[in-house]
Amino acid sequence: MSQPYKWPIYGHKNQLKFLQETISQDKLANTYLFYGPAGLGKKTVTDYFVRSIFCLSDKSKPCDKCDYCQMINRGTFLDLYKVGDREALSVDNIREFLHKISMSNLSGHRKIAIIYGTETINLFSANALLKTLEEPPANTTIIMIADSIANLPSTVISRAQLVKFKSLVKEDMKAWLENYKFSNEEKETIINLSFGRPGVALRLMADDLEQFKKSSSFILKMMAGGTFYYMQAIDKWFEILKKEYPGYKLYELGNLTREYLDLFEVFLRDILWVKLDRPIVNEIYNKEINALSQKFNQQSLINNLLLINKAKQKLNYNISPQLMWENLFLSIE
Repeated sequence: MSQPYKWPIYGHKNQLKFLQETISQDKLANTYLFYGPAGLGKKTVTDYFVRSIFCLSDKSKPCDKCDYCQMINRGTFLDLYKVGDREALSVDNIREFLHKISMSNLSGHRKIAIIYGTETINLFSANALLKTLEEPPANTTIIMIADSIANLPSTVISRAQLVKFKSLVKEDMKAWLENYKFSNEEKETIINLSFGRPGVALRLMADDLEQFKKSSSFILKMMAGGTFYYMQAIDKWFEILKKEYPGYKLYELGNLTREYLDLFEVFLRDILWVKLDRPIVNEIYNKEINALSQKFNQQSLINNLLLINKAKQKLNYNISPQLMWENLFLSIE
């Protein structure tokens, strides 16, 4: 009879089934590479995977009650090693990490070694890691977590069991959001803006959408106002930013405004979708978006979206972000 698992994770059904079966059949690989865009829940899956490997319960894994589960939860379990969560994957940190996992097991079961942010590893660190991947210590499983494998050396990739994570489908996102008290319009907006990535949704929801709504109101007022209004608003906005971040360089100040450019783009695209009779992204502001659609024609919206794309590129250079925003709104059709 298969071991029951208690992993309250939405989506990733095939990945979870595969990992749970490897535990039940005691067929753990020497090395795993969990990869996929940030915000998919790779760290959460890793957490349940690791706790279930060590859990002493015969009924449900992880039980959160046995000695091993409690030690892992407290961060005191000595056969669980981590690197890259708070420190860079420098060659010195990797070598120190590899030295630790070469030591004898203390639990008498096995060791688990987790490498976070593996996509940031440099060539020297990768070479230091490669020998251990080729000949891992006895009873040791290494789990590498990466947002992308595009820049990882093929020698590292080829020595790992690959587990790819994909964006959650809309049904899974809806089921997950049932745990939160948001309106239907808010939930739809969260789903649309997070692109099936719970981590992105959680950042958006961290303050019950307060910052998102504040930013949206700012963009809406700018779009509805005249030249005098938005020039005054931009001047006041940057005056506040410069006081709050007095030591910031121009590009750093510009980076603070990047999310507003993204949101501005969302609103313009939604207005275009209204014109094309397509479902919008930001359903919270459905009424306002439909009202604004009367001010624009399709070609002007396309031109405006191209202007925003150019503005984003300019933020990568050391230009005045205030001047960029002023020129952007003066150029909007």
